[in-house]
Amino acid sequence: MKYVSKLFVILFITLAVSCGDDDTITNPPDDNIENPDNPDDPNNQDPDPDDPDDGGGDDPDDGEVPDLDPMTSPVVLAYFPSWSENYVTSEQNSKLREIPSYVNYVFLSFAKPNLTYVKGSYDISQTGIEVPYDGCTLVESVDALKNKGIRVILSIGGETYWNAPDTYNINYQQIKDLVDDMGFAGIDWDYEPDGSFAGIGNPENVQHFIDFFNNSRAIMPKEKYILACAPAGVGAIGGQLNNDPSSPYSYENRNTITGENDTNLYNGSASTNGINLYGFTSTGHMIPVIEAVGNKIDLIAYQGYNTGGSQNRTIMYDAYAHYAKTYGFKIAAGTHFPNEPWGPYYTYTHENVADLADHITNHPDRQGELDGVMIWQLLLSSGSSSSYSYLNVASRVLNGSSKSSAISNANNYDLATYSGGGKDCSGEEGGGKHCGIPDYKENQTYANPNTKVYHEGKIWQNKWYANPGEIPGQNEVWEFVENCDEE
Repeated sequence: MKYVSKLFVILFITLAVSCGDDDTITNPPDDNIENPDNPDDPNNQDPDPDDPDDGGGDDPDDGEVPDLDPMTSPVVLAYFPSWSENYVTSEQNSKLREIPSYVNYVFLSFAKPNLTYVKGSYDISQTGIEVPYDGCTLVESVDALKNKGIRVILSIGGETYWNAPDTYNINYQQIKDLVDDMGFAGIDWDYEPDGSFAGIGNPENVQHFIDFFNNSRAIMPKEKYILACAPAGVGAIGGQLNNDPSSPYSYENRNTITGENDTNLYNGSASTNGINLYGFTSTGHMIPVIEAVGNKIDLIAYQGYNTGGSQNRTIMYDAYAHYAKTYGFKIAAGTHFPNEPWGPYYTYTHENVADLADHITNHPDRQGELDGVMIWQLLLSSGSSSSYSYLNVASRVLNGSSKSSAISNANNYDLATYSGGGKDCSGEEGGGKHCGIPDYKENQTYANPNTKVYHEGKIWQNKWYANPGEIPGQNEVWEFVENCDEE
């Protein structure tokens, strides 16, 4: 996902050569990023992006998707890397399925922006999602989490998937079909053009970001789908490329807000009170996006990491909060389990995560708005701490515990082992089993070779990709493994 702009590091080296020992320069650096050749293709768009209705356009499938239940507790959000999930079948526990309910939002990462998906096929092989099992099994995993009150949101893009030449040929209807079939609560636009944030603030990429929300919201109405994004932490702070003079966190107010002069404005690795947050080319990139489509965004989970040596990490939250009170979106302040890939010039700990959660809880404009904390990514750990313990601290503080109590109870949590009950793509709870093998489902795709199924007293496994309706014993894709006499 995530990883900050190697271009920014290169930029510092270039500046060091051209400016000698003086870290202060008078003009913002030009990233000179090449953008993909393919703009958002209007032929892919079913909706009217200019429709002022937040709920989006009329979709004949809307009636099949239930309204979202209201959330009643602050956001505690984790990215879950799909490639780290373990292979399971129905009713078996896994890393994804055992997430405890204090983590109430999960961003499943990552899907391709230009994914292809056929509604009703449950074939996720062309979506970019990297779980080691098929779509029907993923449906059960998502439903297992939904049964705990956890909202699973499909994260689109990340660091890798924005590099392909045809990335911007996005079929929004196929994304919606995938979300509906898998049971996701919505989508997260994790937009890192060319794999970083270095060029995200240029006009073309700002327009891409706006288009993502216009086009997806038009067919994914607010009452039924969450639209989220994971922009740069500095995205709502005023920069030289994108700025809002009316904001308390405008570029003009940088010295007042930080109490610092501009000596380290472009020295990203310097330990500061935040002045260098104003010096990135990504600084302010979300301002024009929020002004254009802020009322179509439900959740901004900003990446408050890989932002250099600033020790003041609350400025980023405060800048987004300034816009949230106008546009109504929730905020999750992004943290990173150590070490941050760039540097590291800052390390999140139980203590400063507690401080951040306390700052969010007591923000004068955001009390009761259920803002919270995000972490990249859930499965990281070291010694006596982990992403789980970081989020446990955050959850406790956000829900009223003192910082000291939350920190002392950081590891006082249990994973929620899954033993069944989630519905798969057939609508059955966990699906049936015989001799420990899932029953064959005629409407299911079996994309992974050597997947075993039970059918009519026998165990079969597929030799290659099996389409729906290719029934064991009637189609050569399946080979007999053994008899199963279990009733």
